[in-house]
Amino acid sequence: MVLRINTNISSMRSARNLGNTDHKLAESLQRLSTGFKINRASDDPSGLVFSEQMRGQIVSVNQAIANSELAASMVQTSEAALTEVNNILIHMRQMALQARNQHVNSPGELASLQAELRDALDAMGLISRNTRFGGQSLLDGSGGVTGEAVGDGLYFVGASTKTRTSPAKGYVVDIEQVPTRSFMQGETEIDEDSLPGLEIVLMEGGRTAKVTALPGDSPRSFYGKLVDEVDRVGLALDLSIDSDNVLRITHQEYGSGRTFMGSSTVDGVLTDRTTGEQILGFFAPELYPSEAARMLPAEPGADIVGTINGERAVGRGQLLTGVVGNPNTEGLVLRYAGPKEEVDEDSVGRPIFRRMPREGEAGVVNVLNQALGFQVGAVPEDQVRVSLPRTAPQHLGRSVHTESDYRSLAEIKINSPARARDALRVIDASLDELTLMRGTLGSVVRNSLNSNIANLRVTAENLMAAESTVRDADLAEELAKVTRDRIVLDTATAAMAHANQIPHSVIRLLR
Repeated sequence: MVLRINTNISSMRSARNLGNTDHKLAESLQRLSTGFKINRASDDPSGLVFSEQMRGQIVSVNQAIANSELAASMVQTSEAALTEVNNILIHMRQMALQARNQHVNSPGELASLQAELRDALDAMGLISRNTRFGGQSLLDGSGGVTGEAVGDGLYFVGASTKTRTSPAKGYVVDIEQVPTRSFMQGETEIDEDSLPGLEIVLMEGGRTAKVTALPGDSPRSFYGKLVDEVDRVGLALDLSIDSDNVLRITHQEYGSGRTFMGSSTVDGVLTDRTTGEQILGFFAPELYPSEAARMLPAEPGADIVGTINGERAVGRGQLLTGVVGNPNTEGLVLRYAGPKEEVDEDSVGRPIFRRMPREGEAGVVNVLNQALGFQVGAVPEDQVRVSLPRTAPQHLGRSVHTESDYRSLAEIKINSPARARDALRVIDASLDELTLMRGTLGSVVRNSLNSNIANLRVTAENLMAAESTVRDADLAEELAKVTRDRIVLDTATAAMAHANQIPHSVIRLLR
């Protein structure tokens, strides 16, 4: 046995083990008190890096969820306002139909309907100006893609979120082919000789109008009956008869996709039933009391052809739309009707004007893209862009051509049956635009925002589970360690006390 008084190795070893045990016990107690396995970088350097990355992602995903929920609330507020605008348009359509009841309404009733219509238009403008979300105007165009066209007969209809803001000079619109309407032109006048047995049948949009001359009819009375029948059935056709009683029928809409068919039992009044070709085997003996006549197609119309800013555009009727993939004008929609020209005089010598489109430069359009961008993901690229519409009457109904030359919903009048008929077309076009807007916003909420929120919540859950695995302490394991370390600490303390008593044995040797 070696006894030393200068160096107590046993005590030193006991002190070292006691210190280690005390350090482990302190670490376990810290983990129990914080709930974290990693409290400082030295605990697990690589685990700390991974954990902090996960924490950053979790915070970002949770904020993206909050952003998406706020965006959904904003879009749904806009859609709710559009619902009320839709209700106003439906009521306006009802008023226009009432104004079309020409044999019942008095001038005073028509004036009253017109006044009510103006009130409805004012209400639409009020909704457009006052719909807000947290101070942000929603339906005045400040959160969408807006534009104005400069050119006689050139109108801005709409644009997509991918349409880029135009430079100061705007986008130049060049027309290569003007739009036309399908038509049928009679070659023979309607006179007393052709009236007996004359029967005209017109088919458009799945509807049929048929008029037969009766004894006592004159050319003008027969024409009037034909106009009334076309109007009653609802064919989208415009009829006219010149001073020689030659009939002309024109489709109301422009383009190759809008056509109709017709037939007359007297050759040359509208069609030639003896030499015309049979179309698609269509033969209608049940429409005629005597010899069957063939239904012949009208001369086809043509779609507009042109470019916007030198980029390709597809034409449909009078509408010119920038194609997908255009760097600047994708989704930009314009309507070209052409400048007004005097084409005739009415019965009292007043000039009659009609818009006559021309080839060449039609004007310029200026576009401002202020579409809203919502951050719906954890990285900057995760954005959803939404273009909120302008619902003021002067920005709706621009896509349709009317004989009354209404440039927008704001200009419609229903104080006469003819004007009410054109007003119906503008109102219907506005309803189509509005329902498309509502459908687009609903699609954004359902497919882009709500689906994104559900996905982000699952992502956040998985990220939190991964971060918890690395950073959170296992309390059961730590409690077991604390119990063990406290026992070891007590044992080490007792051992150190015994080790410190060993040098006292030397005194016994000196006695």
